[in-house]
Parts: sequence; structure tokens; C-alpha cells
Amino acid sequence: MSVLIYAESAEGKFKKVALELASYAKKVAESLGTTVTAITVNAVNVSELGNYGVDKVLSVSNEKLSKFNAKAYADVVKQAAEKEGSKVVLLSSTTDSLYLAPLVAVSLDAGYASNVVALPISTNPFQVKRNAF
Repeated sequence: MSVLIYAESAEGKFKKVALELASYAKKVAESLGTTVTAITVNAVNVSELGNYGVDKVLSVSNEKLSKFNAKAYADVVKQAAEKEGSKVVLLSSTTDSLYLAPLVAVSLDAGYASNVVALPISTNPFQVKRNAF
């Protein structure tokens, strides 16, 4: 089991938020005693993620995914989570990911917490602090 992140990219380059998410995921993984796996779509230099704590990268290259499609991307993340046996899936708080995250949660029959602002308070049960408006 590893912590899975969706590392967002644009035009083949990782967004800054993807690198921040990788660092956050590393700390979550350490508290769970596991590793970090990233799923990327059409990213070029995936080795960059290793500098931020990612242990393994699943890289998807597909021209049909060159434009964001939440349902298609949710399927990619779901397949990666199932392949890796991930119990924790982390996505950033960007517009695309806020649309994508609920679709991933439903497809995995999992819980969903948006706007998480700190490391987990507890890992058993899994509890996080989040902003609510």
C-alpha cells in the first residue's frame, strides 16, 4: 500500500502545487509507514518528483488526455489506486482537482475531504483538519 497523489501538469511541466502535494504526501506516508506513488498524465520530466519525496511514478501518456476531462482522469486515478492498493489518495486544491476528487472518491467507494490544511491529526481513524466556509 502506498499513498497515491495525482501530480498535475500543464504542457508537460509539473505545476508548483504538484510539488507541494508531493512533499505533503511524503509526510503523510511517513506517518502511515508507507511510500508515495504519483500518477501523472502527459508529464515530461517525472524524475523531478523524486526530489519532493515521491518513491514511484506511474506515467500515463495519451493524446486523448491532452485536455482535462474529469471523467477520464478520474478513471486513470482510480486504476492507479487499485493497482497500487492505495488507501489514501491525495489531490491538490486546484479547480481541476476539486472537480476530479469527488469523482475519484465515488469510483473508489471512499471518503472525501476537501480543503485539508494540515497533516492528519490521527491515522487510525484517519482524521484531518480542513477549512469550511
